[in-house]
Amino acid sequence: QYDLVPRKESLHEANFQLSTPSTSITSNQDQETRPKLPVAMATYLLHPPYHVDPDGDVLLFTPKTPLIDIHKGNVPGNYARFQVSSKNLALASGYLKRTLKSCWAEGHAPSTKGSAEIPVNYWKPDILLIILNLIHGRLRQIPLRLSLPQLSDIAVATDYFQCHEVVEVFAEDTKTWVMISCVFKSPDIFKQTTRIAMEQATGPFDTSNLPIPKSVKDAIDQARQECVEKFELMIKEHMSKLFNGPTYCSAKCDATQLALFFIKMMKKEISYSLDMACSSESSHVRSITVDIWGHSPEFIHSMIKE
Repeated sequence: QYDLVPRKESLHEANFQLSTPSTSITSNQDQETRPKLPVAMATYLLHPPYHVDPDGDVLLFTPKTPLIDIHKGNVPGNYARFQVSSKNLALASGYLKRTLKSCWAEGHAPSTKGSAEIPVNYWKPDILLIILNLIHGRLRQIPLRLSLPQLSDIAVATDYFQCHEVVEVFAEDTKTWVMISCVFKSPDIFKQTTRIAMEQATGPFDTSNLPIPKSVKDAIDQARQECVEKFELMIKEHMSKLFNGPTYCSAKCDATQLALFFIKMMKKEISYSLDMACSSESSHVRSITVDIWGHSPEFIHSMIKE
């Protein structure tokens, strides 16, 4: 019997609150022992950035990480830094778009003197590099084959950065790993790969004629269906409360939240319909229909978190 187990902090824990992870650059101990330098100067003294886009107007840098050597762009150091294009980031990643807007509002916009340096709270620079190369269309810099840990990390990073469209290139790797786990009867690999396949599927799981048992395909499809149904119910309940009450904060506030939610769904190309009951005194929504079946559970989850 196949067991599809969601990862910790899974999609089923989604809510309708904006998640804005905090960013920590140095520990308290480091701050006490190191001379205090401006962020730009401190990161520049460590090592040069990896030039994902040599003309980019933003330098992303990670928190302190184990010493790494990302190909030939970064030399080992305490921070990994990436020169990138803010336009590409904003188009491809919902999370990075919000981060950029927040930094611009705080006065960290690029100037003629150089790029704006922006922290990103992600701890695996090698995976971040793959994501950034995909976002910038540098396909020749992407590994042709991924290990299972890499594939799992990219799935997590995709949900974190909300950049599902650009990582679809790895869908075939997922199918291959599902097949391998079935052939060699590896339960650990099976749980990881089927979870990834379920979360990224935009419809019935396509085996691409690989020797994957029908029972596995059916289990993935069933798990996806249950996940999408749960999200659909969450969206309907959220909209119904905003329409029919009870009031969250005030009538004006609820109306604003509802309008913003409609705009969000339109941008995500999610269609909906409302069955209204109106009278001279009041109106309320009798039923709500939301069409999210053409989207992956990860995509829907990212929309709910925004």
